[in-house]
Amino acid sequence: MSRSADDVSAARAISLDEVPVIDFAPFLSGSAGERQAVADAIAAACEEIGFFYLTGHGVPEAARDDVFAAARAFFARPKAERAGSAATPEWYRGWIGAPDADGFSRNTRLFEQYRMQHEWPADPEDMEHAAIFDQPNRFPADMPEFRRASEAYLEAMVILSRELLRAFALGLGLPEHRFDDWFRHPASQLSMNYYPLLPAGADDEVSNMVPHTDEGPFTILAQGEVGGLEVKRRDGAWIKAPPVEGAYTINVGDMMMWWSNGRFLSNLHRVRNRAGEERLSVPYFANPDRSVVVAPLPELAGDAPAYPAVKVADHLARFYATLSKNPHEIYG
Repeated sequence: MSRSADDVSAARAISLDEVPVIDFAPFLSGSAGERQAVADAIAAACEEIGFFYLTGHGVPEAARDDVFAAARAFFARPKAERAGSAATPEWYRGWIGAPDADGFSRNTRLFEQYRMQHEWPADPEDMEHAAIFDQPNRFPADMPEFRRASEAYLEAMVILSRELLRAFALGLGLPEHRFDDWFRHPASQLSMNYYPLLPAGADDEVSNMVPHTDEGPFTILAQGEVGGLEVKRRDGAWIKAPPVEGAYTINVGDMMMWWSNGRFLSNLHRVRNRAGEERLSVPYFANPDRSVVVAPLPELAGDAPAYPAVKVADHLARFYATLSKNPHEIYG
């Protein structure tokens, strides 16, 4: 997550003209012209604000319901039981508790996570990052339904993410399979996020999750029923991006911004749970294979790349290393 030192003034209600709702069904089953029209709409949203809602995505409602039920059951457990699946620097999958922080400030991170990844064969040429990428997931041993729902949902996200990659490519004027070879064994992560209510004494500057951008190419977010997500417009104003029934919230991440040489915006967003009840969300962070080197695409950047080349494994390792730290060390 990238730090922002910008203001954290109160957000106003969203206009769907700013974060549009895009029906993905014509892309999944339509003609070439219909697919291109959807891709163009996605590109326009990515250029202007970096966020859009996606309907008609084809993910079964039951899969979403099951993964939220699993998340609710997990976070309802006593802390000592959640900690039985805790991630460690040597085994970086599982539960990540909220770090301790002295008081509440704009840098406080008030949420918990359970994170899982794909279980691909180990890469003998990258032992440096084995703890991050080559370990099995840390499922609670006494919650078989949690594992079943999580793995089924992870597979549904793989299918949707591949279609979205093709839409992004067409929206950028590229062949639709331009990104396919970089997602053979994606280093993607599925996260279940639990946001408690903000403390009663917290002022308007305090967020559950501070302003940040996402580290990968894009994120597929299932928001649940309770809002709290806020997005920053190009003019600096914060707008609320509440759940839209049946829709995913999609946002551009840093790597897609780099590939597009800045055409697509990896935008700042934050979470402030002031809804009066606990909040759950389930984001899928789509990432390329760990061996991929991300750099502005030559057909888009020409002789003027705006960003340096970055290896996926190195970039993600730096990010994951921050998650268990005190938030003041990360953002302060």
